[in-house]
Amino acid sequence: MSRKITIVNGNPGPRGNQLDIFIGELVTGLTKREIDVETFHLRENKIRQCTGCFDCWWKTPGLCRFDDDAPELLRSVINSDLVIYTSPMSMGMYSSLLKKFHDRTIALVHPYIELIGGECHHRKRYPQYPKMGVLLDTNDSSPKEIDVTEKIFKRICLNFHSELKFYYSINNIQPKRLSHEISHL
Repeated sequence: MSRKITIVNGNPGPRGNQLDIFIGELVTGLTKREIDVETFHLRENKIRQCTGCFDCWWKTPGLCRFDDDAPELLRSVINSDLVIYTSPMSMGMYSSLLKKFHDRTIALVHPYIELIGGECHHRKRYPQYPKMGVLLDTNDSSPKEIDVTEKIFKRICLNFHSELKFYYSINNIQPKRLSHEISHL
């Protein structure tokens, strides 16, 4: 059972929308099960865009050159058993806020490459990486857009030595059922 969960909410919209309400109910259900949950609403955090300078790999290993909120989020992510990424889908993809944060997670792996399943991937920087889950407000997204986004998250998991434990539209699952499912991972 997961004991520490980090929720990274990539919802750029105002507080109180359907995705935020879902997350609030999920957090309530998880804390009732005595699971430690830390939630970050990216719209409230200062996260700079990765510039591809590679300082986090070579100059200051594991640390970005920018002084923003990313180190706090990355610490929470790497010290979790499960990370849940949430976002509305827009124009066939998850939010640019969440994409910007994903770009910054590159500091969590080494620049050195190893072969995994016949593919080149970055070596681990840390001995343990969290499992991942995804919750999307799929709005009017097509099944193909939803499928492509799931494949992207599976690749993110592969690159971060992780496993995608669930991938749901918030329209297809209830927070209470999901908190029960998560408590049994």
